[in-house]
Amino acid sequence: MASESFKIIEHTADTGFEVKASSLAGVFRAAAQALFQLMWEIGRDRTAEPVDLEISGIDTQELLVNFLEEFLYLYDAKGLVCTRVEITSVADKKLTATAWLQPFDSELDEEILGIKAITYHQMYVGRQDNHWLGRIFLDI
Repeated sequence: MASESFKIIEHTADTGFEVKASSLAGVFRAAAQALFQLMWEIGRDRTAEPVDLEISGIDTQELLVNFLEEFLYLYDAKGLVCTRVEITSVADKKLTATAWLQPFDSELDEEILGIKAITYHQMYVGRQDNHWLGRIFLDI
């Protein structure tokens, strides 16, 4: 399995994170995991249902924004949290993935950070040296 990591980036009005991975798919997976860790603390494991996702965008940056926005939509509109995500394929304009979703339970789970949107502010997705890097800021 590819090595992936993320770090929080402080910003005056928003918050963000930077992810590092050995592949572009790893950047997307690490960005999703970072988002989940910032948004929720899941009290205990429950049965999460796998759901296939297909996301498109005009370029890699829009693809990443649309991918992360999908999880905000699932939480805000349907009350679902993602506990795991696996990227099936990613190209410049299309991503397919499987996300494991479960209902947010206010008695067991905690919302840590309310996120309004994924922004393009100082966004970056690309190769640096021998790894991939992604930088994402969140409107909170």
